[in-house]
Amino acid sequence: MRSSNYFIYGIEPKNVWKRGLSLILEKGSLVDDERGNSTKELLNLMSRVENPFGVYPKEIREKMLETYGDTLLTADNKGFSYTYGERLRNWNCDITNSRFVNHEPKVRDRLDQIELIIRRLKNNKNTRRATATTWIPSIDFNSEEVPCMVLIDFKLRERMELTAVFRSHDFYGAYPYNLYALSRLLEYVAKETNAEKGGITILSISAHIYLNDLKNVETIL
Repeated sequence: MRSSNYFIYGIEPKNVWKRGLSLILEKGSLVDDERGNSTKELLNLMSRVENPFGVYPKEIREKMLETYGDTLLTADNKGFSYTYGERLRNWNCDITNSRFVNHEPKVRDRLDQIELIIRRLKNNKNTRRATATTWIPSIDFNSEEVPCMVLIDFKLRERMELTAVFRSHDFYGAYPYNLYALSRLLEYVAKETNAEKGGITILSISAHIYLNDLKNVETIL
């Protein structure tokens, strides 16, 4: 029986990351992915970081934090098949035949989902519709390079909360950098809506560690 549906909680990013790594090592199942890479996988791992602006693991590369941090804030794409920022802030969708368009339709219309979320939160702080997606079915079902993070959602209650869903999550190689990028995005949206920054919850549908990284993980733990 495959192990699934676990929840880990912590104040600091470094503690949540290490708890997740330990849990995957202990409870994960061996799974080969579509590229033939062997992994230890845990299904539906939910992690909650109360202070995503806190201390990050000393084992990660600090220069990469800033690089990842910019990926959700800018729509620039410097030759990649996709970036999260491009999908979130420069959504290029064909709306020619859309009955939902309330202006003169264009062949291509570019949507900044983050600015639309900010506008919606300003109009109604209790909205449950401050959601953005990176998945484009017409592109991603026919591509080998597809987004791992497929959805983000903001809730403004006492504080601004951010939830992210990853269909696939390299917990050793990507989780801290993803978390940092999400914290930068949370900070931006909170500032634009004059809200207090809250925590980040991540659902990793496939939380995994590549077997090639096991020695590094064991050294960290």
